[in-house]
Amino acid sequence: MKLLKYIKKHPFKFLGYLMFTGAFFVILLFLMTYWGMFGKIPNEIELKSLRNPITSTIYGSDGEPIGYYYLQNRSNIDSTQMNPFLVNALVATEDSRFYDHSGIDYKSYVRVLIKSVLLRQDAGGGSTITQQIAKNLFGRKKQFFMSTPINKIRELYIARRLENIYTKNELILLYLNTVSFGENLYGIEKAAYRFFGKKPEELTLTESATLIGVLKAPTFYNPRNNPERAEERRNVVLQQMLKHQYIDEQLYNDAKVQLTLNYTPPEKISSLTTYYKEYVKEEFNKWAQENPNEEGHIFNLESDGLKIYTTINPFVQKYLERAMTRQIERLQQQMETYWTSETIEGGKEALIQKLIEDLPQIKALKAKGRSPEEIEGFVNAKKERKYWEMGKGLASRQQSLKDSIVAAITRLHTGIVAINSKSGRIMGYLGGIDYGYSQTDHNQDKKQVGSLFKPITYLTALESGEDPCNYYDNVLRTYSEFENWKPRNADNTYGGSYSMHGALANSVNTTSVALQFKIGNERVLKMAKKMGISSEIPDVPSMVLGTAELTLLEMVQAYANISNGGNAITPFAIDRIETQDGEVLYEAKINYGGRIASEESIQKLQKMMEEVTTEGSGKGLSFFDIPFNIIGKTGTTQNNGDGWFIGCSPEIVVGSWVGTMDKRVQFGRGSGAQTALPIVASIFKSLSSWKNPMLTNFEYDTPYFNCPMYSELPANEAYPFYKSDTTYIQQMKIRDSLKKMENTKIDTLSTEPIKGIDSLQIDAFPALDSLVPNNSNLRT
Repeated sequence: MKLLKYIKKHPFKFLGYLMFTGAFFVILLFLMTYWGMFGKIPNEIELKSLRNPITSTIYGSDGEPIGYYYLQNRSNIDSTQMNPFLVNALVATEDSRFYDHSGIDYKSYVRVLIKSVLLRQDAGGGSTITQQIAKNLFGRKKQFFMSTPINKIRELYIARRLENIYTKNELILLYLNTVSFGENLYGIEKAAYRFFGKKPEELTLTESATLIGVLKAPTFYNPRNNPERAEERRNVVLQQMLKHQYIDEQLYNDAKVQLTLNYTPPEKISSLTTYYKEYVKEEFNKWAQENPNEEGHIFNLESDGLKIYTTINPFVQKYLERAMTRQIERLQQQMETYWTSETIEGGKEALIQKLIEDLPQIKALKAKGRSPEEIEGFVNAKKERKYWEMGKGLASRQQSLKDSIVAAITRLHTGIVAINSKSGRIMGYLGGIDYGYSQTDHNQDKKQVGSLFKPITYLTALESGEDPCNYYDNVLRTYSEFENWKPRNADNTYGGSYSMHGALANSVNTTSVALQFKIGNERVLKMAKKMGISSEIPDVPSMVLGTAELTLLEMVQAYANISNGGNAITPFAIDRIETQDGEVLYEAKINYGGRIASEESIQKLQKMMEEVTTEGSGKGLSFFDIPFNIIGKTGTTQNNGDGWFIGCSPEIVVGSWVGTMDKRVQFGRGSGAQTALPIVASIFKSLSSWKNPMLTNFEYDTPYFNCPMYSELPANEAYPFYKSDTTYIQQMKIRDSLKKMENTKIDTLSTEPIKGIDSLQIDAFPALDSLVPNNSNLRT
């Protein structure tokens, strides 16, 4: 009330105070930005380097180069390729007083203030070409308040410095080489080739105006996807050129023709290394943001010419790539026969039909009144179509439209990662089948993990006092308090009871859920967090069946904590960062997060997970004759949508996922034991062939648990019976004696090494049918 009275009594004085406060605040904002309180402004030395940015190099663990980072996905033109039409269109449209100002056009700000702010008219932006260069090259940072004004002020300072370093023609060149044209295109050279199949200097007036018009909103004015909008925007550019006398009426009218493109689809290049390059870049950028240099400069991989020494072991990486190629190629052939679509009413034929009907060209044919017979002929007509071949890229093959749709949706993908379980060093990283085909990193893409989650629940149970010989009834129960949820076993077989170690080995859902209810969700969630899982896990009992969507990298980290004896570690890919001159900017330190569980519980779980690979759902591992006792766990989601397997030695953990991108499509034979396990097994086979293998064996206090996996007795009778019965122990001893005799026979038959065989080539995959043992109690 007092303020209102004062305003009424002294309106001009109040207005003066208000204007003074506003001016003071604006000046303070300018000063704070200049001082770098909202992010350092690059100095002239850094801006000069834009002319010839230095590439950064990443090195493998052996010190040899394995990749490079460049400034954006672009190629540069030089002054001889400057098309006058392009330059004039750019200046006329984006910054008509470009040659008259020094980076800041004060008149344009007055125009924006009056027309856009006061009169609410669309008067365009006030940024000059030089300010746009600053935005293109250095981006905009999100501030805790007033992000847009702060970023605009920052660009003003950068623009003035750029004007002091570069000539006007050099600035135009820098702009055209760095600006985005959409479709992941940077630079006029790539844009001219993509849309018109020409070099920049060959573009006509019409084509030049079209590309300059795209810059206002690259997606909205994309000439391929939105030709009418692109043509309208082109005409605006031509009108601006006429207005500022860069062209005459004759040229203006001649250029307003129907837009014609010569679109060249991007040639995707086959690549496997890009997955770990992108992961390393992600890790680097996080470090760079947290560790600017003394002057406040945030290091940049694409322009600072750094040396990044990584943990990637070239041999391990090669094993990952070779195992993936062999297995996926083999599975892809079977996928054509066995793929299903269980989640769609009508199955795979209904899914294919739906996808066909949703195609724009089919909708267009229907709109033209074409008959069903004509449309069917169009769908089934074979012609040369592009098809992606792993390791080669795009290739042509005779396919119908229907064939190409089926090939796309049934394409199998994978993610594979290998880490040192003692240190967390990422030794091998493969995020997919081919970066040129799919840029999705399946090591970090979240998916339901299936039974891969069960060891977390079982470790929690062991820590809670449960014994591996505690039995649980194998009964199909309905949980009314959870919407009549009825968890089923994979083979729909029930009856009898399973010991804890038997239930994990055979991945029995009914008993695992009973165990989850007994120990409680809260304890399991805490254990998962301790083991390195940061993704959200729904607080429901079905978590034990892997209904949560987690990443392969998270699960491999969790398993590493089990295989190394219970020490929490964090995966990392960068060992050291140096400047071009050898100055060390960063050196990795192993991040130990304490123990996740007692040594006793960890050793029991290790033994239980060894039974998975010797007698349970992962028994297919034994067909690879790996001379070390690898432990692990399979995982399969509903309808075989996702297949998982993680294998562990005391030193290294290898995990793999195999599945499709479209979850309406499943591999009829796609359990984790059949799809993911052979990849992991092949990698361990290769690792064990080293002259001095890094692998060793897990060691246990007792060779086996004192109770069988399965009993026909109910749970309340099974535990006391086997506690006093010695028959099972005797059977185990006899089995071990027979195994020893068999191994002795083999050793005496082959005392000489086999000559002429490359040890790195002997990890061929067994037939898929042999990977799942013939066991009626087996769960996948």
